Amino acid sequence: MRVLASLNIRNTQTAHRVVLALLFAFSLAIYVSTMSRGITWFNTGSDGGDFISAARAFGVPHPTGYPTYTLLLKFFGDVVLIGDHAFRANLLSALLGAITVPLVYVAALRLLSMLPVHEVGDSRSVRASAVIAALAFATSRLFWSQSTITEVYTLNALFGAALLVLTLGVISDLRQGKTAIRNRVLLTLLLGLGLGNHTTLGLAATPFGVWVLWLVWKQQGWRGVFDWRPAIGLLIGLSVYAYAPIASSSNPAVNWGAPDTFEGFRWMASATIYRPYAFGLASEALTGRISTIAELLFRQFTVAGTVIGIAGLSSIWSYSRGFVLASAASVLSIAVYAVAYDTVDSFIYLISAFMVFSLWLAVGIAVLGQGVRRYAARTRRLLRFRQQTYVALFIVIALAVPLWSLVTGWSDVDLSGKNEPARFAESTILKAAGGIVFAEEPQLFALVYESQVASPELDVMVVGPVMLQHDWYWDQLVEHYAGRMPSERPDDFFQRVQWVMSLSLGVLPVYSTHDDRSYHEGFNMIPDGDLFRVEY
Repeated sequence: MRVLASLNIRNTQTAHRVVLALLFAFSLAIYVSTMSRGITWFNTGSDGGDFISAARAFGVPHPTGYPTYTLLLKFFGDVVLIGDHAFRANLLSALLGAITVPLVYVAALRLLSMLPVHEVGDSRSVRASAVIAALAFATSRLFWSQSTITEVYTLNALFGAALLVLTLGVISDLRQGKTAIRNRVLLTLLLGLGLGNHTTLGLAATPFGVWVLWLVWKQQGWRGVFDWRPAIGLLIGLSVYAYAPIASSSNPAVNWGAPDTFEGFRWMASATIYRPYAFGLASEALTGRISTIAELLFRQFTVAGTVIGIAGLSSIWSYSRGFVLASAASVLSIAVYAVAYDTVDSFIYLISAFMVFSLWLAVGIAVLGQGVRRYAARTRRLLRFRQQTYVALFIVIALAVPLWSLVTGWSDVDLSGKNEPARFAESTILKAAGGIVFAEEPQLFALVYESQVASPELDVMVVGPVMLQHDWYWDQLVEHYAGRMPSERPDDFFQRVQWVMSLSLGVLPVYSTHDDRSYHEGFNMIPDGDLFRVEY
C-alpha cells in the first residue's frame, strides 16, 4: 500500500511538472511569435524607449522610476545577447508573461484545494479546470498585448501571480494552526519588490493582505499582527528604490526628476506629474468608461466564460468567504481606479483584476464540470450516453474560451510584422544627424531610444518640448548637449522652447514631429517626409 501511495504521489508530481512546462512553452511560443521585433509604440508601448534608454544609461525612467523593472531590464540586456536592445526588452516581456501563466495555474490549484472534492472533483478535474483558466488568462488580449512590448505590466502580473500563490499557501497554513512566518516574510518581501515595479500592485494586494492579517489576529492576536519580521521583509523589498538616487548621482542621460535630492526623489516616487489623472475623469464620461470595461471583460473571457467565472465566485462563498471578500475587493479597487484614471490606456491596470477573475473561472469550470458528471450519472440509461462523453463535451466547451481568444485576438495583438515605428525612428535620427528633433508622444521615447541607444554616434538631441517646463529636464539637456542649449534658463515655458529652437536654426538641422503646436508660432514648419523642418 505504501509503495502504491508513493507511486501515486510521484505520478501526480510528474504530471504537475509536465503541465507547468507545457503552459510555459505554449505561452512563450505565442508571445514570441507576436512580439514586436524592435522599438514600437503600438499596443500602448510608447514608454518602451524611455525604459530601455534609462536601463542602458543606468538612469531613472519616468515616475515612479520603476527601479525593479529598470534593474531587471539592464541585467537582461547585458546577459541575453540576441538582437538589439529593443528586441531583448520585448523578449523579456514575453518571457515574464510566459512565467506568469504557470503561476496562475498553481494559484488556481491552491484555490480549488480549499473546496471539497464533491464540489470540484478529483485531481484530474481540478487540474483540467486550472489549466483552462490559466490558458484563458494567457490568451486574454490585455495581458497578451503587454507580453509583446517593452512595458512593466508583465512583471507586475508576475508579482501578482506569485503573491496569489503565496497568499493562498499562507491562508492554508494559518487554517491548520501554523504561523507560516517564513512565507509571510517572503510575501512581504515580494510585495516590496513588486511595488518597486508598479505601485498599483499595492491596490490589488491590500485586500488579500487584510485577509491574511485577520486570520493571523484570530490565531495569534495583536502580537502576530505586529510581528516585526514581515515588516522588515517589506522594507527590504522597498529598498530597491535606493537605486534611483544612486543612479541619479552620476547625471545619466535619462534622469527624471533628478532624484538624488529629497525633493526630486519625492517628485519621482510619488508620481506628482501624473497625480491630476488619478480620479480625474469627468463625471459625464464615467458611464461610457464603465461600459467599455464591461465590454473588455466579455472580450477577454467571452460571455460564456464571464458567466462561468461569476458562478465560480458564488460557489466559493460557502467554503471561503474570506477569499470572496478579498478577491472581490481587489477586483473592485482596480476597476474603480482604472475607470477613474483619466488616460486613454488606463484599462491596462485591469490585468490584475482579470488575473483574479481567472481564478473564479477555474472554480466555475470545476463546479460546473461536477454538475455535468452528476447529470450524466442520472441520465446515462435514459439517453444511452456514457458519463465520459458529457464530461468531454463540457471540457471542449470550456476550452472554447481560451481558443476563441487565441483565434480572434491574434491579429489585434500581433506586432511581429509591424515595424513602422522602428523604421520611423531610424530614418528620423539619420536625417537629423548632429542636430535636434522636437518630438511628442507617441514618437518621443522611440526617438530617445534610437538617438541614445541604437545610434548614439549620430549625436542627435531629442527634445520633448512639454518637458522643458521642468528645471531638471533643462539641466539634463545642458549637461549632455551644452552646445545646443542656451546659456540661460528662462522662466516662461514657451520662451524656453523657442530659445532652444532658435539657437540652432541656420547652424544645425532642426526638425519636429508635429507642426500644429502653440510653441511653433513664429517659425516656418516645412514638410520633409514624416517630419517638419523648422525654419524662420
